[in-house]
Amino acid sequence: MKRSIILALVVAALAVVANSSPASAEFAVCNASTHGTASVAYAAVWQDSQGNPHGQSQGWFQIDQGKCTIIITTVDVSGYTIYIYALAKGDYWGGDSQYCLDSSEKFLYQGNAMSAPCASGKSYGMRLLTSGGVTPFTYYLRD
Repeated sequence: MKRSIILALVVAALAVVANSSPASAEFAVCNASTHGTASVAYAAVWQDSQGNPHGQSQGWFQIDQGKCTIIITTVDVSGYTIYIYALAKGDYWGGDSQYCLDSSEKFLYQGNAMSAPCASGKSYGMRLLTSGGVTPFTYYLRD
């Protein structure tokens, strides 16, 4: 009996280790609004270890009301500056920071292509999010 309990504990511990990732560092958006499905785009900027700037903007992620979606998967988002633009029936979440988005379809702009003035797409006022250096980071869309 004692041996089977120990064996069960070892198997459970191995299952936890096998199913956990080394660093679940990502950025997720949760739709806690009452406006139905939200369409979400983001812009993220960061520096590499040599101090070189990088960035990308991407969208559109469809997030059902009451659900969360991981929209950036990377090793560590704590050094990222993240902006979002989201819209749902009757509401939108934006801000003062201008980045290029394509309003008509899924897109991925990188580097200078994401910065206004836009060579492609349209400039949107996006909301600056502050993670406080926390990773993983989750943002909640609220009414």
